[in-house]
Order: sequence, then C-alpha cells, then structure tokens
Amino acid sequence: MRLFLAVLAAVTLFAAPADAGQSHPPADAAGAFLAAFDDHSIVAKSSPDVGTFLADLVRDPRFPGRVNDIAVECGNSRLQPLLDDYIAGGDVPDVSRVWRDTTQPSCGFSTFYEQLFALVRQVNTTLPTAKKIRVLACDPPIDWSRVRAPADLEPFLDRDTTIVSVVETQVLQKHRKVLMLFGLGHLTHDGGSGAVARLERAHPGAAYVVADHRGFTVDNARLERRLGSWPALVPLKDSWLGGLDTTTFPVNRDYPPGTRGFPGVDAYLYEGPADTLLREPLSARAILDTNYLDELRRRAAAIQAPPDGLEWPEFFFERERTSGVLLRG
Repeated sequence: MRLFLAVLAAVTLFAAPADAGQSHPPADAAGAFLAAFDDHSIVAKSSPDVGTFLADLVRDPRFPGRVNDIAVECGNSRLQPLLDDYIAGGDVPDVSRVWRDTTQPSCGFSTFYEQLFALVRQVNTTLPTAKKIRVLACDPPIDWSRVRAPADLEPFLDRDTTIVSVVETQVLQKHRKVLMLFGLGHLTHDGGSGAVARLERAHPGAAYVVADHRGFTVDNARLERRLGSWPALVPLKDSWLGGLDTTTFPVNRDYPPGTRGFPGVDAYLYEGPADTLLREPLSARAILDTNYLDELRRRAAAIQAPPDGLEWPEFFFERERTSGVLLRG
C-alpha cells in the first residue's frame, strides 16, 4: 500500500503542469468581465477591440442587467443629443458626425465605433426602457466649423477633462454603471492626469481596468502558451501574470527595477496570439466620401498641421497602406 501511494504521488507530481496551484482564467471570460461590475461602478477596457469579445459581450443577455452606459473615446460630446436619438432608434441620417467630428482624425475612419453604435442600437430594440443601454460621447465638444486657426483648437486639447466630466455627471452622480472604452493611457490607475486616475481621486476604487493582450515584449510564444485558450480574462493580482517583471508588458513609461505585473491594470484580456490579431480596417464609407476628405484637409490647414501629420488624409492613408493587416505583421 505504501509503495502504491508513493508511486501515485510521483506520477501526480510528474504530470502536474508547471503552474499547478496557481489561479487559472475562468472558462467564462464574459461572465468574469461582467462580474467586475458587482464591486465597481466603472469597468474600463482598452480599445478599439481587435477580436470579437466586445461585440459578443454587448450581445450577451447578461450585459444589460449589469451595465447602464458605454463611454467611448471617439464621440463628440457636443453631439450627445444626436447620438442619444440614434441609439434610441431614431431616424438619424448623418450619425457619422458623432465620430467624424472629434479632435482625433483617425476616429473618422474607424469601423469599430460605427459597428458598436449600430449594435447597441439593435440590442436596445429588444430591451425594456429601464434596461436600454446609453452610449456616452466623451471627446471634447469641438465645433470644427469655428476652427480657423491653431488657437481655436487649443481649448479642446485636454481630452481627459471632458472624459472625467462626462463620466462624473452622467454615470457616477446618477449611481449608474459604465463600460469605458478608451486607449489604455486614459485608463490606468497610476495614469496621473488620465481620466480614470482623476476619477478615482474623488471615488477611490471605483474602476476595474482591463488591458488587451498585444504581445509580450520577451518570450512571447512561451508566455502565450501559459495563457491557454481564449478568450480568457486573467486577473493580475495573485496570478502568475502579476508576478512577471513589468518590462514583460508593453508599458509606456519606466518603472523602478523589480516592479512586477502591469502597473495600473487589474486584469488582462487574451483574445488569441498576438501574431494573429488583425488591425482595425478603415471605413470605406469615409474613404469614398470626398466632401469629408476635403473637410479634413481644411481642418489640417487651419491648425497648421505638418505635412507628415496624421491630420492629412493622404499621409494617414499611406501609413495604413504600409502597415499590413496584422497588428504585428
């Protein structure tokens, strides 16, 4: 009997995976993501999404019961009434103004927001009034028809101030729950002047921040194998990811030697190997709209954008043409 138990223990030890005893991502990534709303008013995710996770999340029947609002980066807050009308199912012939007339020219060529807004509008047709989802436009309320010189743009350059104002007044003061979709620089807890960091000064612990996997800086193939199947939402706290040296992640600033995990981030969303992730395609509607392209050229000239600036459509198109279809291609 003792011999049998000894052999069984040896076999078990030999067969155990290298990260045995450590937490593994739950099988239901969407459920784990939505569970974060149990303890947080804000769940913030880097965007735009490169996989199907977000669209599937919005379609998930559990979503409306957990989330009241979706706050987005590519949306002119001055046009919130127009966006509200569209999301509510109204006849809005030119809703593209919402994401085209922002301070960020690249928003105008996004297919992500165009599809997200249409999806939320459709989902709302199936929901009772109390559960309908609102989309919040969080870019500064610029009116491009009034921009004739660089000085006219300056009041609208502090984008985080507008994000904070919208989320504070439309979500937190109303005791609602919001999914924030922005570039990660706006979202980390340690982001200084970033939106989430500023919101948490008045509302400590209000946010749960999720970073999308875009590839590890070292030993990527081995570490991706440890992430396993996808989609997977892996918490940083008390997991093997949180024990990695910070330089393993694509952070955008330096941290003291020995710093571990992904600073300012609570969880890591894995939607597949980085080498297979697709870039967001450009909107054919925008590219073929010659009036819109002429307006972008006028804006670029008005703010005296350099000829190699992304404000100029031709330069933006050339960069996209040479970038390939894969994020790391």
